[in-house]
Amino acid sequence: MAVNELLFSREYDLPTVIVWDALVDEVLVDGWLAAAKIDARHGGSYSLNWQSGTTLAPTNGTITVFEPPMRLVIETDNIGDLDFSLVELQGGTRGTSTVLTLLLRVDTDIRLLGSTTAYWQSNFDQLEELLRGHPVDWDNWQRDRGEVWAEYFRTSSDGS
Repeated sequence: MAVNELLFSREYDLPTVIVWDALVDEVLVDGWLAAAKIDARHGGSYSLNWQSGTTLAPTNGTITVFEPPMRLVIETDNIGDLDFSLVELQGGTRGTSTVLTLLLRVDTDIRLLGSTTAYWQSNFDQLEELLRGHPVDWDNWQRDRGEVWAEYFRTSSDGS
């Protein structure tokens, strides 16, 4: 299998430090991505226990770049390397906003890229909701998020 690179980017109408916290604070990560155990430092562990009905095994990783609040890189055992970059922009309702970019390097079968893309697009939606004060209700993820995920999957799988 070849290493594939997927790039995701989203602008959040919040200061960079707030978006950064949502990447490294265990309680906040649980509100948008997965149950987490994080040792937030260079060389620290970054473990995720998936809750959205996925059959994916827990993810264990190591933080290889830790540059608050601008860059976080995590090498994982089963979902690839996650390279998060945050750029602060002037403007927005609070004076600044943040562009969050994820470069995902994943060694997977090309047939699984549509699913991977759908999950990360949905995850970034979930982060937006968390930052607005609405963490994911994991017990009702399928009811609340399943249709959106399915649309992301259809779009990414058909090349639209």
